[in-house]
Amino acid sequence: MKSLLFCPLLCLLVASGLSAAEGDPIAVRSWPGGVVSIETQWGLGLAVKPSTSDELVVPDDVGQILAVGGDRLNHVLSRLPNQADVQWSPVGEASKWDPNAIEVRTIDDHTIRIDVDGVRVIVVSGDGTGTFMATKADKQNVDVLVLSNIAVGQLASDRIKILVRSWRPQFVLPLAIPADETDASKRAAANTFAVSASEAPNREPKTVLISQTPWEMPDELAVLFGKMEQACSESQQVFAELSVEQLNFKPANGTHTPRWNVEHMMGRQLQFFSQIYHAIDSSIPVMNLNPKQMPADYQFAHPDWDGAEEARQMQRASEFCRRFAYLLDGMSVNDKAPGSRWPSLRALLVQMQKHYHEHTENTVKKFELPGWPKS
Repeated sequence: MKSLLFCPLLCLLVASGLSAAEGDPIAVRSWPGGVVSIETQWGLGLAVKPSTSDELVVPDDVGQILAVGGDRLNHVLSRLPNQADVQWSPVGEASKWDPNAIEVRTIDDHTIRIDVDGVRVIVVSGDGTGTFMATKADKQNVDVLVLSNIAVGQLASDRIKILVRSWRPQFVLPLAIPADETDASKRAAANTFAVSASEAPNREPKTVLISQTPWEMPDELAVLFGKMEQACSESQQVFAELSVEQLNFKPANGTHTPRWNVEHMMGRQLQFFSQIYHAIDSSIPVMNLNPKQMPADYQFAHPDWDGAEEARQMQRASEFCRRFAYLLDGMSVNDKAPGSRWPSLRALLVQMQKHYHEHTENTVKKFELPGWPKS
């Protein structure tokens, strides 16, 4: 189930890739004042304000801030592997095609279209007046229609009904509706909505009310999550310094390459948490990037990635776990999570912390082996 829905208008593994293959989940997040942000599996993020007002507050951790009714856009937000900086550039000036890019296009003064990872999001400010400039191509396979700043009483208006019928989205997200104007039981506890590419035919759009404030982890879960993230961060510091040659180093003693270790650590964490999240919300696929276990069977997933990019890959998995952790709402750390083989959430979180330490230590030992590349 996607989330709390209201009003009619309104170990099984699936291979996926953190190279943002189509099907990776994105997060659509609601903030006060009708601001919406989008976060991707590749670690890209942008925020869209419903107007050019300087009074609207946007999240700090996005790569680009846009405004409906602002500059005309036909741009991409992009970062290629082994490049540290995110680039924001007009489509015609992008240096290289990037499958992970967020594509942004102004449709008119009220509407922005966003495409990423096979998901199409349409952001509309106001009641949609003027949005009929959209082309037939714009309206194909719309996953989410974001209504930035309409009042709760407008949801059932004829103009909004026409707008929704025109776009035929899978989901409608009205953002700027205060909590005291709706039944609390019909509003999700978090400000995040997960969505991924779907080949399902358009059905009757479902309206989803999400919060305007992030979900807060209970203290005990937050401590365990923080320790897992710290272990991942410490591991990243080691691998980020390695060259391509060092990552691909094959020890004469037949043990694994450093690259296998980083792929294994990241892959295990991503798989175990995506199994849980998928069992709660099927929009999130089970993501299995685990390498083959035996050295003789193993092939590099990304043989040309340097250590900094492998470290970013670990960070992307870590951010995935926290981004969708709101799905753990109401669950005790001593509970066995749905979709998980681990006896409890606590057991999984503790093991992931140990796992990062163990494989990082194993990798550091390789630095003293015969033949270790000096750079």
